[in-house]
Amino acid sequence: MFSEFIKHYNIIRDILRDCFLYGYFSRDGLETKRNVSSRKVSYEIRRIQQYVENEYIRFDKEGRYKLMSLSYDFMKHNDNFLVSTYMTKSFTRTDLITYFLILLYIQSENTQCSLREIEDSLNTLGLISFDKISSKTIQRKLSEMCENFGVLSCRVEKKTRYYWIARDILEALDNNELKELATAVSLYKNLIYPVTAGYFCEKTLMDYLHYERKAGYTGNNIFSYRHVHFHPVIEEQILWDILNAIHQRRMIRLYYHSPKNQDKRINNRVLIPYKLRYDVRHGRFYLVSFTKRNKCFVSRLDRIENVELSNEIFDRNDFEVQYKDSMTYSWSSASMSCEKAPETVKLEIVVTEPAETYIIDRIRNEASNGFLEQIDKEHYHFTMQVNDSSEIIPWIRSYAGYVRVLESSELADKILNDWKEMLDNYGAV
Repeated sequence: MFSEFIKHYNIIRDILRDCFLYGYFSRDGLETKRNVSSRKVSYEIRRIQQYVENEYIRFDKEGRYKLMSLSYDFMKHNDNFLVSTYMTKSFTRTDLITYFLILLYIQSENTQCSLREIEDSLNTLGLISFDKISSKTIQRKLSEMCENFGVLSCRVEKKTRYYWIARDILEALDNNELKELATAVSLYKNLIYPVTAGYFCEKTLMDYLHYERKAGYTGNNIFSYRHVHFHPVIEEQILWDILNAIHQRRMIRLYYHSPKNQDKRINNRVLIPYKLRYDVRHGRFYLVSFTKRNKCFVSRLDRIENVELSNEIFDRNDFEVQYKDSMTYSWSSASMSCEKAPETVKLEIVVTEPAETYIIDRIRNEASNGFLEQIDKEHYHFTMQVNDSSEIIPWIRSYAGYVRVLESSELADKILNDWKEMLDNYGAV
């Protein structure tokens, strides 16, 4: 999906994480943090600036350092500007000309053409030179346009391949139907992962309407999104590789970004990729995988640098019980080890105003495995089990003033200390 548009994306991904998620790193700071030369950092930052529009880039000064960060306002911007960073494939002038010459020749002939006919004709017309472009290069470009781009169709007859312009799959739709389709894609491109495919689809539809149908369509920005996270798109190449491995039932090796002195042997573990989990609250993807000895591992995709598919095959049915045992009571990503049991957390919910009873329904929906008991008109008790109570702290804090912890003293102490620290930071204590 992404291989034709990405070239050495790992460093770009790391810089985007630091600039977009954490922000305000100088070039020297990125060089030290990422163990990459300043020349390479400067080159990739310039490349990012080439694809990300200036309105999303902010610079600040700290002494002699120039700090860069990326930001957006969801009320003003409804497109994920990070998608454009995938347009980093380096094409040479010869690459681009060769693609267009092949397409123009096949279209002008209006018939099925063999590799020999294409290259001989282009050479005879003086459009290409075998001194610069080999027959293998032409063959590779034809295969790419058939298998990856879908702009050509191909058949084999007596070991000879014949190519022609692929059928227009949109010819049955009129312009209004195409515009409606583009509107639907415009909505779902930010809601269904991987989202990059949606952006590419929308751009293709708009270009088709503009250049093929001469409709002059430029899109309509009628949607605005709230609490839609943009940053997971940075991991979409990793996400796609993992989805591919799960689909093919192939084991994988995960390679993590590691500092100079970190033990590289942790990258050599072969894992069975079982399921991907998405935390909608924080916008994070997690991979739940198992070792051959059925030990559960949970990996954050934003810490993975590369995925290597193994030739070893696995059967998903072999891990259904292990997944259930490990993740049934997981709030987000914490797995349950064999020697532990889920924690029981009991909360008191206080609702004094009739208009605030919606809070009860929200809590019941967000923690569907919990048990709700009404004590009196204003007080409720809510009991739930979780693998790790630390994971629910942000959720409990979001109901400040309505919820307090009755059982799990450790959890209550953590929340109390968090509030004290926050008040101290604001000078209230």
